[in-house]
This record gives sequence, C-alpha cells and structure tokens, in this order.
Amino acid sequence: MESKILIKNIGKPKGGTTETFASGQSAELTIGRDPACDIKFDPNDDLVSRRHSKITKVSDAPDYTIADLGSRNGTLVNKRRIFEPTKLNCGDLIQLGPDGPQFEFDLEPRPASMIKPTRLSDATLEPGGTSKLPPTRQTAAPMMTTRESGPAGTAGAPVVPAGGVGKATVERMIGETKSKSQNMAIIAVAVILLIIGGVTYGLYATRPKPVDPNKMSEEAARKVKAGAGMTPAEIAASYTESTVFFEVGWKLIYTDTGKELYHVLIPNRKPVSGKPNVYEEILPGADDYLPVFFKDDDGSLEPWLSTDDKTADKKHDNQPIGGRHSGSGFVVSNDGYILTNRHVAAAWFTDYHFPSRYGVLIGVDASGHLVYKPIDLNQVNRWVPAYAKVVTTSAENLATLQSLPKFMPRGKNFEGRNDYLDVTFAKNRIRIPAKLVRISDRNDVAMVKVDTPEALKKIELNDNYDTIKVGDQVVTLGYPGVSEAVYGVAASHDILAQQASVREVPDPTLSVGNVGRILRGATGSDEAKVFAGDYYQLTINSTGAGNSGGPVIDTNGRVVAIFTLGIQRDVQISGAVPIRYGMELMSVKPMEAR
Repeated sequence: MESKILIKNIGKPKGGTTETFASGQSAELTIGRDPACDIKFDPNDDLVSRRHSKITKVSDAPDYTIADLGSRNGTLVNKRRIFEPTKLNCGDLIQLGPDGPQFEFDLEPRPASMIKPTRLSDATLEPGGTSKLPPTRQTAAPMMTTRESGPAGTAGAPVVPAGGVGKATVERMIGETKSKSQNMAIIAVAVILLIIGGVTYGLYATRPKPVDPNKMSEEAARKVKAGAGMTPAEIAASYTESTVFFEVGWKLIYTDTGKELYHVLIPNRKPVSGKPNVYEEILPGADDYLPVFFKDDDGSLEPWLSTDDKTADKKHDNQPIGGRHSGSGFVVSNDGYILTNRHVAAAWFTDYHFPSRYGVLIGVDASGHLVYKPIDLNQVNRWVPAYAKVVTTSAENLATLQSLPKFMPRGKNFEGRNDYLDVTFAKNRIRIPAKLVRISDRNDVAMVKVDTPEALKKIELNDNYDTIKVGDQVVTLGYPGVSEAVYGVAASHDILAQQASVREVPDPTLSVGNVGRILRGATGSDEAKVFAGDYYQLTINSTGAGNSGGPVIDTNGRVVAIFTLGIQRDVQISGAVPIRYGMELMSVKPMEAR
C-alpha cells in the first residue's frame, strides 16, 4: 500500500490543518512562499524565504530527508538548525526559522521501521494477572513452649511452694534481682557505646577525601611518575570537572558613536531603463531584500555597515552584525581563569559567516549611475568584523560613507561586545557569567575569568612546542554540538517566579587520537593552506563545532594545545593551537615575535 505524506501545521498561520501528498507524487516537495512551491506559506510572511527548504524521498524504504535551500533564517528540525540534508522520522517537528511557522512530518501508514519497539516492563506478573504472595517465612529463633497458667486470679504469677517462703530466702531473692539489674544496665551501656563507636567509624571511613585542586588522582600520579602515563579513562576522570561549556551572544559596535552596527539591505529590485516606475528583480527568485557590498581598492568585497537598524524605505530591518554560538574551555588557575579560543570568547576577530546566501555589489558606471550586480556570498572570503573598512551613519545617504584603514596602531574603529558570555561546569545547570580579560593578537586564543567562592581544579600545562613529535598520543575533552544534548529541569521554589527552567546540562565528550602533523606557519602544502598558521594537525575526527577551545591533553595529563577547528573534506581534519600561545596570555612578559 502506497503511503501518504502528512504535513500537520502547528500554530499560526495554518495551525490545525493537514496537507496530504501521495508519496509517489514527486521525489521532492519544495517549501516556501513562492506560488510554485508544493508546501506554500503566506507570501507576506517575510520570515519564510521564497524557496526555503525541500523534502526529498531518497529511497523506497521509504526514507526522506530535508535540506535548507540557503534561506535567510534557516531550517530547524526538532529545534536544532540543520546545515546539511537531514533524515526525517515520523513525528519530527520542522520550523522555518526560529520564529517562523512550524509543522509536523508524518507518513500514513507509518512504516514499521519508524515505530518504536514495545518496551518490556520490569515487573513480572504471574498467570491470572496477580502476583503470588511469598510463602510464610520461618523465624530463625526457636519458639518457647507455652507456660501453664497458675490458679485462677493469679495468672502470670510465680508458683509459690505450699510451705511459704522464709526471711533468708526473700533476702537472697532481692539480692539476686539487684545483681541482675546491675548486669543488664552494664550490658545496655556497653551496647550503646559499641553502636556509637560503629557509627562514628563508619562516618569517618566513608567521609569525602580532601582533594588537592592542583593534583590528579593518586593512582594516575603514581603511573605518571613511573613513566606509564595515564589512560584516556583516567584523564576523563581527572579533568572532566576542569573542562567548561561556553554559551555566547555578541554584537559589533562602532566606537565613534557606541552604537550597534548593521549590514545594510536594499530591496531586490532595480528600475528598468526607459520605463518610469517599472522595476525588475536584481536577482530573480531571491529574497525581497539583499545585503549590500562594495569592492575595495584591493578587489576584496566589503559589506556596507551602518548604525541604522532599518532599511532606507523603513519597511525592513537591516541585519545586525553578531551571532550566537557555543564552545569549550578549561580552567588554568584555581582562582577562575579559563583558556579558550578567540573565536569562542571574542568572535569579532574571526572570519564572519553571512546569514544570507546572495547579496548585491554596488558600483558606479562611466555615466555616474549606480550599477547593481548580484553576487554569491561564497565569493566574500575571510571578512573579519573587527577589521571592517566601510561604514555609514545613514542607510539612506551614501554621502556619509567612510572608508577606514584596516590597521590602527592605536585605538579601535570597531569593538565587539558580548551580550552574554556564560560558563557552565560539567554536569551542572548553573550558568556563571564570565568576563573577557585577554585576547591574543596572533593566534586563536583568549582568556576569560569567572568568580567562584571555592578554589577550582585546574589542568597543568606543558609547553612542549620544541619537543612534540608526530605520532604523540593526545586526548581532547569538550562539548561538540554533534553529541546528544542532556537537559535538566529545575522546579521553581521561588514564590515570585514559579516557572520551572529547562537547561542543557553539559556532559563532555572525550576523543582519542595522535598528532598527525606539526605545522609551523604556512609551508605551502594543502594542509598548511587550510590551517595557515602555527598549528598541530590531529588525527581526531569524532568531534567538531562546539569542541573549540577544549584542552588537548598528553598521556601525562598535561595540556599541550587548544582544540581549535575541524575541516570536513574527504575526511575530517582537526587542528589545535600550541599551548604556548595560551601561556602568553597568563603573564605580562615581553612576547617573542614569530
């Protein structure tokens, strides 16, 4: 039986409706607000791109994937943004941008492969639906025989001999009774003392052992001293609590005014020559508004930045320069200093990824008229926000355009500002605000500071820059986005804020590999062109985005590098910055030029 594709719309604007498509109707279902799309949305909903994404049938199993078509706001599957074709399962929630419309993907009937197997209950029932009662247990102590009753009216009283009791006998009985009472009291006191002693010893024996925050476990230290090194499991046990999770949101600021900077957008249309009030699209089929670029003197493309948050026609928002991301780091001092990557803690010093796929290059022809040329933003390579060169104070008036020098020996034209820079320790929910304290001027390294009342456990550093060898075994710790997230729910006990909070509980991932190559600046090889700097190339391909800033640890439990990036080609290539550049930020000694 041929299955049907069900698109169950949730919320505005089509909430409650279900669209049905035959699985054999087409190998692809396009999604967007273009009338030619299969799954159409309101043409006026500018959160949805004209051709936003598409669902593709990849086999007759059936298997389906969804891919983003370069939309401005992205496509999310189960609240996670996708960057490549992603497999769909029945019941998956799809959203067109973080604030856009959403719908549920389903098949009718659902394939058996997409139905979860029945879980076996832990409780076992006897036939008939009721559990058997356990048999009556026999006591270990033998029962005493039943004592015969005395004469009526004297139940429980001792039997008195017929001849009566003399004075001596009574005195002896009283003395025996006192002696027994004293013995019982002594025994009771001894038992109580034994119980107290046992509880005290138990508490002492099971007390938490004092931990030196600067040292690894005793067993691991013994093995290192003996030259045996630490196993990956021992490294994870020793340094998980020293590896932290970063959440960051930032923006770019124009220092002349202190205002936030935006990428200027213009309508995707231009006047038709010789036809007054007639317009045509600059880039047919693209979004209604496109980001603007200028060509610099050296031929590079520079975005038009402005402090205006609205477009010239006031009908659309300009794109803010900034972003949100996560990363990793590690504690290097007991009082809260943490090393990470510069692109984690100060992202404005790193190549910027424009959210749009296409843009417009503005030029002037020989007649002095503006010329609009559509461009693919893949042509805009290595633009760093901190070194921007084109800015205006008005998105309407090109006369305010300023061309700024790329290098400033003193002061700054632009500065980044972290709206939040939060640190979370492993297996914890509490976010700790951090402050950026130092940034390397020559490599991808930064240092931040958190304030905590207790001393933190740090990881020791090993600057083996001159002795490291290809083949040396290393371990990385961090929080790659590819690892499944763990969430914790905190019930509110605050009478003024009753809503429960749901937060990701960071759980670090360990990856093992070797130093595959040592790169000393640009050597001209393909790998050096990828990394183009002072890096260690690693044979670690099980991690990726989100692991940036995590420690790269040798077999002696010392950090030798900072995990920095991964490049996906035919295989995954990873790179790490030598710890020497991190140690530079921990002192104010003169820096040796390299």
